Amino acid sequence: MAQVAVIGLGRFGHHVARQLHLAGHDVLAIDISADHVQNIKDHSSRAVVLDARDKNRLDALGIRDFDVVVVSLGERIDASALVALHLKEVGCRRIVTKAGSEDHAKLLDVIGVHEIIFPEREAAAHLAHRLASANLLDYVPLGDDHSIHEMAPPEPFIGKTLEEIKIRSRFGIQVIGIRDMLTQEVHINPDSKFRIKDSDALLVLGRNRDLKRLNEL
Repeated sequence: MAQVAVIGLGRFGHHVARQLHLAGHDVLAIDISADHVQNIKDHSSRAVVLDARDKNRLDALGIRDFDVVVVSLGERIDASALVALHLKEVGCRRIVTKAGSEDHAKLLDVIGVHEIIFPEREAAAHLAHRLASANLLDYVPLGDDHSIHEMAPPEPFIGKTLEEIKIRSRFGIQVIGIRDMLTQEVHINPDSKFRIKDSDALLVLGRNRDLKRLNEL
């Protein structure tokens, strides 16, 4: 279980805090708005009304002891940068900050933020990637060249075993899991005798160019 602080409880920050709490992590939610704090109170470990631009009050929360601090202050570049600077100065181990523009990102990079995210851009790229393939259900990029795809099995695979379809030798792709979309039963590293059903989703790992060939099958 990780200790995570989320500063800024707009739409993005609220959902990040809520999902982390649902996953069982210790979540401290912080916002200057009492309404935002009230809305997240039941979906976090602790929720605090605080102006995070106040370095002393921020430090008094023990923010340096958290595993990750997420800063989500929307388009407020000055506030976002100042809070990120405070977090660096008090010695936070990992700072993840939402950026609203390229200039915002450059400023955060100069400050030394560990990770800068563009949620809208990343969500759009994720959706476009899924819509580009009829079989693709979801994907996780692993660097520039590799990904994990969750995909519906191509028609020729249905009713056959993994041994029969020879996905590794034909495509250079590894099947690391199979999920039955009806029962939600998951098989991790299924053996070669596993027979694929039309209700199965394949979790496959490989190079992007090989995954593209498989998706086009």
